[in-house]
Amino acid sequence: MDVGNIAELNTFLVLDGVRSRGQATRSQLARELGLSDASVSRIVKRLLAAGSIEELPGDPAARGRTPSILRFVSPVGGVLAVDLGGTRCHGALADLAGGTVAEDFRPAGEGRNAAGALLACIAALKSRAGQLGMPVRAVVVGIPALIDPVTGLATAGPNVHWQGFDLIGILTETVQEPFDVDNDVNLGALGQAWRGDGRGIRSFVTMSLGTGIGGAVVIDGHLIRGHHNAAGELAYFPVWRGNSESTGSRCGFEDVASGPALRARAAALIGAGEVTSLRPEAFDVADVFAAAKAGDRVGQRVVGELVSYVATAVAGTTALIDPDRIILDGSIGRALGPWLPELCDLVATQVFRPPDVVVSTLGPNATVIGAIARALAVVSELDAPVQLSRRTLGQREPSRQGHGRRN
Repeated sequence: MDVGNIAELNTFLVLDGVRSRGQATRSQLARELGLSDASVSRIVKRLLAAGSIEELPGDPAARGRTPSILRFVSPVGGVLAVDLGGTRCHGALADLAGGTVAEDFRPAGEGRNAAGALLACIAALKSRAGQLGMPVRAVVVGIPALIDPVTGLATAGPNVHWQGFDLIGILTETVQEPFDVDNDVNLGALGQAWRGDGRGIRSFVTMSLGTGIGGAVVIDGHLIRGHHNAAGELAYFPVWRGNSESTGSRCGFEDVASGPALRARAAALIGAGEVTSLRPEAFDVADVFAAAKAGDRVGQRVVGELVSYVATAVAGTTALIDPDRIILDGSIGRALGPWLPELCDLVATQVFRPPDVVVSTLGPNATVIGAIARALAVVSELDAPVQLSRRTLGQREPSRQGHGRRN
């Protein structure tokens, strides 16, 4: 089953609903997932035929028809999910109920070193799975780059220095299990739709602000990828650096709102003689936010400018696609929580109908959670294929795309 497209999550969500509860009735699943009784019944019929769940008689009802109980049939094994971030590689071993069993953290590195960190993370988690007697059924990797839909090469990954990098080829040579590779923020959106702030939301945008900037766009339940798999690449969103169009200069969103940009802006203010509690050449972005909270002039100015830039990006995105919700994620996006009311007020002055703007409640784990969801879906597809078109992934079908073996 492919869940690259959020619209095709329903079968997976029904299975996960039974998995997470241990057992459930059809009416409980329909109510909790916001699906029609008919949709749940059709999905349950497929899952019963596949052997993924079993049906047991329920307790006799005082009146009416006795509802049957659906119970998850747990096969042996687990899945690996890896978030290769701009600075950190985070991997997780999950059981087939979606619960995390073990984790691995290590520096991400650059270029082939980043690929090496990824392979080392996978190897460590596979070793742990072997110790626990959990055969690995699938591997899903989120990367801070794009998979070119024509060449299958990793591209547009400045934080790991990937431009035309054959990551799929490297994984094919070293990973024996079925695997998928996708942009980290796209997987993060899947994590939000599964267990986060996008659950039950038909149209939302994830804005990930950190060492770099990325985004994922979901419209009417469909993950939008675009012609080059580059939809949602908010790093290139045009903004004006300065007080106004007449006095400022045009630049990209990442040039003013990423971690390196914020640190450079604070350093420039300190160099210009601004009074601050920040120590020159000895502070990071977290220190800038802490200083802003404490009333520091440089911290407040840097964060105030950031709020203005983010509001501009939110307003532009809203004007174009009118989402129900925009989720701020990444270390910088999550740090904006205390300034959320100010940001929302700015957005409201710039758009026809402002969206609900929230800070992600999944912490730094959205991509790993989404990768677990994708991996569980790969296992479901291998065990009992559901008749969904390949195009539901939202990707083209070149000979080399972001997908590995389907053994």
